[in-house]
Amino acid sequence: MGVKRLGPNVAGSWYPAGRDELGGRLDEYLGPGEDVETRPVALIAPHAGYVYSGAVAGQGFRHLRGASFDRVILLGPSHHAGFAGGVLPEAELYVTPLGELPLDTAAISRLGDLPELQVDDRPFRPEHCLEMEIPFLQRTLEPGWRLLPVLIGGGGEAASRGRVAEALLPLVAPDTLIVVSSDFTHYGPRFSYVPFRADVPRRLRDLDMGAVERILALDRSGFDVYVERTGATICGRRAIDVLFGLLPGDLETSLEGYDTSGRITGDWENSVSYASLLFRTSPARSG
Repeated sequence: MGVKRLGPNVAGSWYPAGRDELGGRLDEYLGPGEDVETRPVALIAPHAGYVYSGAVAGQGFRHLRGASFDRVILLGPSHHAGFAGGVLPEAELYVTPLGELPLDTAAISRLGDLPELQVDDRPFRPEHCLEMEIPFLQRTLEPGWRLLPVLIGGGGEAASRGRVAEALLPLVAPDTLIVVSSDFTHYGPRFSYVPFRADVPRRLRDLDMGAVERILALDRSGFDVYVERTGATICGRRAIDVLFGLLPGDLETSLEGYDTSGRITGDWENSVSYASLLFRTSPARSG
């Protein structure tokens, strides 16, 4: 039996399928390199088609340019398969137009023995949320890292996500980067979420910033309460919940980019919001 591979699934539709065209597009989104004195620990980035969210994603990923890690834990919401806890892939390689990327098969083997995590390629095959982040990682990070992709299900109680975080926590070290794939509010009849109809651009930004502020404050309970109270349709909220369980408390946090499909298209009947949030070691901790 040959080597098992995953992807690409939406190359050629959500982003360019040609290696050179994709590389050039990513470089446009990333812009010039950033001199960052503190080390990136985690990033939340959007996962829509690049024409919508690529520029916002680039504003976050540019801070990873030239960084070296041994492992990247990539978390995202399952849009097609329903389950509780998390799912890991059986595959050994992930493929994008930029090349093959080794998966952290040793970690997957250990984690797959735990009840809160299952190993199954099937939920990954139709999924786009993780795939949209991988070319950015390939373009910015120094080679030599392995990918640990984890899809987070929409089922189960918060305790099940807590157990996923507990299972992943021993893998979080200075040479580990965590990336969460999530869009923010999905507004409009298409998403069955119309909390207001007047002054949509301003009120939508205010709604998104309420969630962003709680995430940047590392306020796990506040974020959960806010989403429950507002009904904000943040597709990766459960993956963000897992992230809270993996982060240390002494971090510098920042909003690096924000936009909406409504602003891009001029159509506010339905709109999806995109944000890049960066988490870095504090100067005292990095020193």
